[in-house]
Amino acid sequence: MSLQIRASVARATKTVVPLWPLSSFIAVNPMGAHEAERFDDIAPLRPRAAFLADFRAGRITERDLVAAVLERVPELAGAQPISLGDAEWSPARLIATELILDEASSLETVLRSGDKVDELTVKWLSAYLDPHPLWSMPNREKGFWGAWKSLARHDPQLPASARRRMRQLPDSADEALELALTRLGVPSSATDMFLRHEAETSPGWLAHVKWRAEHRADIDLTSYLAVRLTIRWALDMPARYPASEPAPEAGASVWDRVDLLVPRLTDEALPPHTRAQIGHLLALHPPQNHTATWQNAYEQHYRRALVQSISTSASESPAPEVQVVMCIDPRSEGMRRHLEVDPAVETYGFAGFFGVPIRFAHYNARAGVDSLPALLSPRHTVTESPRDVRGARGRVTALRVRDAVAAGLHASETVPAAPFALAETLGWFSGAATLARTLMPATTARASERLHRLTTPELATDVTVADAFTLEERIGLAENAIRMMGLRRLAPLVVLTGHGSTSTNNLYQSALDCGACGGNPGAANARAAAAIFNDPAVRAGLADLGLPVPAETFFVAAEHNTVADHIDILDSHLIPASHASIVRRFVAAQSTAGDALVLERATQLPGAGRHGVDRLRARAHAWAEVYPELGLAGNAALIIGPREMTRGVDLERRVFMHSYRTELDPDGSALETIMTAPLVVAQWINHQYYFSTVDPERWGSGTKTVHNAIGTLGVISGQTGDLRLGLPLQSVAVGDAALHEPLRLSVLIEAPLDRIGAIISRNQVLRHLFDNDWITLTARDSADAPWRRYGGYGWTDLTDTRTEGA
Repeated sequence: MSLQIRASVARATKTVVPLWPLSSFIAVNPMGAHEAERFDDIAPLRPRAAFLADFRAGRITERDLVAAVLERVPELAGAQPISLGDAEWSPARLIATELILDEASSLETVLRSGDKVDELTVKWLSAYLDPHPLWSMPNREKGFWGAWKSLARHDPQLPASARRRMRQLPDSADEALELALTRLGVPSSATDMFLRHEAETSPGWLAHVKWRAEHRADIDLTSYLAVRLTIRWALDMPARYPASEPAPEAGASVWDRVDLLVPRLTDEALPPHTRAQIGHLLALHPPQNHTATWQNAYEQHYRRALVQSISTSASESPAPEVQVVMCIDPRSEGMRRHLEVDPAVETYGFAGFFGVPIRFAHYNARAGVDSLPALLSPRHTVTESPRDVRGARGRVTALRVRDAVAAGLHASETVPAAPFALAETLGWFSGAATLARTLMPATTARASERLHRLTTPELATDVTVADAFTLEERIGLAENAIRMMGLRRLAPLVVLTGHGSTSTNNLYQSALDCGACGGNPGAANARAAAAIFNDPAVRAGLADLGLPVPAETFFVAAEHNTVADHIDILDSHLIPASHASIVRRFVAAQSTAGDALVLERATQLPGAGRHGVDRLRARAHAWAEVYPELGLAGNAALIIGPREMTRGVDLERRVFMHSYRTELDPDGSALETIMTAPLVVAQWINHQYYFSTVDPERWGSGTKTVHNAIGTLGVISGQTGDLRLGLPLQSVAVGDAALHEPLRLSVLIEAPLDRIGAIISRNQVLRHLFDNDWITLTARDSADAPWRRYGGYGWTDLTDTRTEGA
């Protein structure tokens, strides 16, 4: 029977997307398990009132609506117009007009309310998954069910009657779950439905348990549900599940819709045949499709403007002195644009781990971090080797002393009774430090940094890529990177720029770091990639592959701080004297570009006002600042192609940009990798922002101001409740005003259409995304070819808008 129970649990939770912990928070599409279904059939949309407001503001036009109607009902293209009074109405425009005049109410979000079972389960779950180092939950070695079973009958929050009922419980979670279902009176025919409903009452905890089961295997979904249902039975609480699936609500009939629409368009009596004709048209676009058509029109407006802004010229800039490779993250777009004001600088976009998937550990560190995309598993560990062994020993000793002090302080803050002694001992000092951090955050941060440098001076190290990768592997990584980013005519200096974010007292810190690096900064990957490219043996191998690297080209690692918009050069001790002057010129250029970008971002950053650059950058150190930066708010598109398409175009920091050149990818393998990895990750990010905006209570995490951390697992709002699933309100809005436009990702590619089509055909994940309208695809064969739209009817010419009569 245990196999049947586990099969029921698997079926009931199959659509749950795992929730990563805060320490490595990465973007996911929270409805990713539904990608085999059409987006319009499963995903929440904004209320109609929001679309109408956009229509009145000009953000959506009638032309957009007509185009969206034609996309949904393509048989209307070229249909004969309908005469109403003295006016001729195209069928698509007539339907678009109904959308504008439609007075139907929009669906409202219904929030789930918890019960006592949620409260009691969460208490034990958090204690098990995030154990206190000095007060660990007893019997953890027995697993979640075993540990809970041994303690639950002593829980003072449970009434005596419930504790008595739990004296004799099965030893295995499988048996316990089966027994609880029987005692709750759940018929076998309803087991899956009941388990699905029970699981969905706390979707955040469920999602994290699923992640934990897959990555650490110290808990599973069966144990989690066994605890929940045993508590429900012990409290004598009835089973909660719908008797059947709710039936869809019936909408207005077609003839009611005709009678509502026509009087608004003409005062003349309508002939029966015309009324029948209009009824037939409206039947092609039923009310349940109206909001989805509004969403399509909303996206059409942005996509059309984006396509029109892209260059049709294939001309290149003069040979550059510096090439800067940055992550495809939309925050890089602004820095790239401002850097390229200098014609001697050329920029490229590539996934921020630079094609080097590693587990990285600093010299003598106790643990490492997985700095690679979530789609991959770490197989190579890279660390550092110091150039000055004596200095390295001193630094390690200083770091250990500092860590010991920090650990002792943390223990004093958390062990019972100790905080009282700590307050008596360090209260005045702590109060003064707190006041300084509050009133002078930037000054305090600079003082802390100076103290850190004095006590633990910087250490010159080399990354150990030769120990982690074979020569063949290093050559392969370098070849793939060159082909995927379309890097050619190499400049004397190539700056591989990872990115990270700095902010104080921010539970969502890792959400602002590099998603391609598993929610970590990209410095380690940039350093490893630079070491690979500078390796003479790797360069010899590249030359044999027809990808020579000039002897005068040097690769240097750097990191872009997206709060300060400053690029720091890494491993400066490796820079040869021949390149020192070029590096100095680049450092000056990035400083100018960064200042310009900070001021540009200040126009959108809440509370920035007219502050100067230094004051704006100081926000990173203010521990009460809920908007240290805007992250990826506004992301709306991914462009794959050469930089000439977009150089000089202000894309408003809304676009992922991955460089690509067809001529460097003869077999299409580089494009396939881009479409099946960076593209997929970009849509994860896009959908996380979409759902956190459209339904911030269900799919987001609500406001930061009431967040409490459950260790490093996640956050809850208030004192108890479900783990919050997505982004905080401050990532997508300022009060009631949106920072993020919930648009599905628009993908634009410059590459042969037959190559793109073949890649989609042989990759199920792409077929689901494009064919089910989770994202859209627009492409062209070359710079002088027309843009074409990918859809269920193949490639259609984008210039043929088919909006006759609009």
